[in-house]
Amino acid sequence: MKKLISAILFLLPVAALAAGGGTTHPNQKANINYSDKASLQNGAKLYANYCQGCHSMQYVRYSRIAQDLDLTEEEAEQLILGEGKLGDTMDKAMDPDLAKKWFGVNPLDLSLAARVRGNDWLYNYLRAFYIDKSRPFDVNNTVFPGVGMPHILADLQGLQVKSDELLAAEEVISMGKARMDELKAAIKDPESSAEAVAKAEEGVALIEEEIHDAQLEIARLSREGKMFTIVEEGEMTPEEYDHAVRDLVAFMAYTANPVKLKSKAIGLWVMLFLLILLVLAYFLKKEFWKDIKKK
Repeated sequence: MKKLISAILFLLPVAALAAGGGTTHPNQKANINYSDKASLQNGAKLYANYCQGCHSMQYVRYSRIAQDLDLTEEEAEQLILGEGKLGDTMDKAMDPDLAKKWFGVNPLDLSLAARVRGNDWLYNYLRAFYIDKSRPFDVNNTVFPGVGMPHILADLQGLQVKSDELLAAEEVISMGKARMDELKAAIKDPESSAEAVAKAEEGVALIEEEIHDAQLEIARLSREGKMFTIVEEGEMTPEEYDHAVRDLVAFMAYTANPVKLKSKAIGLWVMLFLLILLVLAYFLKKEFWKDIKKK
């Protein structure tokens, strides 16, 4: 039994890495602030206005949101869809059957999305939509290639395309991988001469270096915010949009773990208690040692 438990614990990090799927771009930190109630309130409004039409949060109640985010009853009622009540959970407006008919699948419940995907992933995903006419909704996403949902925040962000620098780097990678497959096939071909194999191996090494340089270039573009070019402006500037997305992700992070707001406050009191206990324990220790030294 102990060996089984040890094996499971050993494999957990491996499973986590496999689920990660490698590095995606952009990959900036979300840097959300759980203690900023104004940010969480704005995130709740954005979710109700742009996300709740398709995505529910069946484990979250309006009343709990109002209590945790210091919303008045009137402010909380503005988040409620249709004839819902304050004690209801955040159900979506779309009929599940119609959703499956229109999108091919019933959109996911997002109560735990931040816990499953991570705050940084959500933050970058919502900023990485770009125009792609080959897709059903004319958009794709560099963080989630082949995404099956429309860009719901396009009115705020505007529409963007991949920058010329990003397209050039991606072309180097795509062509390099295709050429590498050909060379590797030649290496494995039993009819290839030793000279041809050596030349193919040399070519593979050079292509791998080119691909690595292109990947570094994409990372630089991501870091400097040059992956995309806005072709149709939205209601917000890029800075305002990033701030709005950060608020939305902060709200989703809160719904994934509502107790975190209270646990932070409780944690401060616990630390204060332990500090006082440390002082008392120190003086108690001094009293004990006085008696011991006398003996």
